[in-house]
Amino acid sequence: MRPLNKSRLPSLTFPSVEYGARETPWNLGVFLYRGGAGARLDKVEKLIADGILGRPDRSRIDLVTKMHEELNGDLLSGGSRTTARTRITALRDFFAWADRTGSDLTLEGVVETYLAWTDSLVWRTRSKSVSALYFDQKRPAKGACAISEHSAYTRGAVVGALLDRILHSGAKLVRRTRLSAPVKRKGAVGVEAEKQNLASTMTFGHLLQDTCDGLPLEVVMEATPPIRLILRDGRTISLPGRASRKICQERGVLRDRHPLINVRIEAELHMFIGQTGMNLEQAYNLELREFTYLSHLDGYLVKERKARRGGDVLFEIYKDYRPHFSRYLDWRRKLLSDAKRVFPFICINGRRPDAQFQGHRMRAICKQVGIAYISPGTLRSTRVNWLLRRSGDPELTAEMAQHTIKVLLPVYARPSLQRAMSETIQFWGKFDPCVVREPASGPGVCVGRPEAQSSIPASAPHPDCRKPSGCLWCVNHRDVDSQDYVWLLATFRYLKIFELHASRGRPGDSDALPALHVIDRLGEKLRWFETSNAKRHDWFIDALERVEQADFHPEWRHTINALEGRT
Repeated sequence: MRPLNKSRLPSLTFPSVEYGARETPWNLGVFLYRGGAGARLDKVEKLIADGILGRPDRSRIDLVTKMHEELNGDLLSGGSRTTARTRITALRDFFAWADRTGSDLTLEGVVETYLAWTDSLVWRTRSKSVSALYFDQKRPAKGACAISEHSAYTRGAVVGALLDRILHSGAKLVRRTRLSAPVKRKGAVGVEAEKQNLASTMTFGHLLQDTCDGLPLEVVMEATPPIRLILRDGRTISLPGRASRKICQERGVLRDRHPLINVRIEAELHMFIGQTGMNLEQAYNLELREFTYLSHLDGYLVKERKARRGGDVLFEIYKDYRPHFSRYLDWRRKLLSDAKRVFPFICINGRRPDAQFQGHRMRAICKQVGIAYISPGTLRSTRVNWLLRRSGDPELTAEMAQHTIKVLLPVYARPSLQRAMSETIQFWGKFDPCVVREPASGPGVCVGRPEAQSSIPASAPHPDCRKPSGCLWCVNHRDVDSQDYVWLLATFRYLKIFELHASRGRPGDSDALPALHVIDRLGEKLRWFETSNAKRHDWFIDALERVEQADFHPEWRHTINALEGRT
């Protein structure tokens, strides 16, 4: 058979996509041929060239061309390669089914074909095995096995969304189908299960740390594989490698020791995600820059040194992680100085450097020692839920996790029995009339009956739950570690100073003037906040500036305004 001349067909390839040496480039042109979508990727071009699939169906050109324009446009505008591959895979399934059933694949008839295809997906979710008669074959066609509801809905939604954009349809096509997204109800996590989840995560974290510590530069470059690392619990893991010590360089990467190098990079990537909460794809493709660290609460905001003042924060890390991260960057620069990414896996045998991350190296190590493997997504979810429990603030947690509350709560937050029990106890502790206690009359909180401290000055106000000043020398009085409380202390101190001046007191009358003792006591508390740490120091400065500007705490604002004659 004479080979087909394809010179007049439109180009439906993706030149902007990087492929591995052994990877078949994407080409939607195969969809123009009946049977092309269902053929093997590495064989279909030869089948077309040899004319085995016949001539292209030109009635499909408009539809396939528009699909290509949408997919290629997304890629050129920075869209995800993984997303594009998912869409093309779903389209292959759609076109292969249409080829088997002889369905219409024109712009005018594609909707009817799509609805019939989604019906077949629904039917496949309800069948343990697919009848060969449905496909008019002696045996089920390839890809015609039963599938899950989630898989069916995902395929239908992906193709439907692409058709919506091509046809400019008002309503979503997937809503016209019988496909339904399975609702995953999140059951409450019991106390023991929650503890076990955290324990498994900690054990996996220790494994990551031991793996990173066991692969310094000298071990990676000089030790004879296989390398045996002793973990902190005494167990041993065996790491792969090549026996030859000769190091050859090709295209700027080390090939001889790539198994050991990739193991550490994979462990470091898992640890980085657990520490920063960054999305896997973002972390995997994060480019190496000259990082600068800005102190922030109990950690650092990491920016690019060359960025202008006030530039975007690349990520945030805890202060204890910074030395480890710096050691890794130094190790990585010495081995892979020409690589652009922070986690530059060495890929050989034609594999793309940005191939989809599978975590197979750490999975194998976990299997060796019988430890549960924690995926990057689970690490991120565990971190989010830990932050949510510690802070109790969904907005703050969403900001730290780089999400909105609408995404955080339904997708990441897991119902916690332990947290529910704690919140219930706190609620009834505040509102149950049988256990509720009288609030402190002065600044701070009260956890018991009035009882004077042994160090109280003779002329200082004694605690009686009526005079606010008396709370300052009460055994059961408690300070509050918050910015609002520091503002309250500064405002109360201003009030007592004003009262002292109003009474025209003299320094020699200190023993007879309880206000002086109160002022000194409040000054001691404020000085503690000033010198405790940077965060509390900022609270102290902010409180003084507010008081100086007559911005008083609401607890004492009306009293001060009345004494000073302001309305």
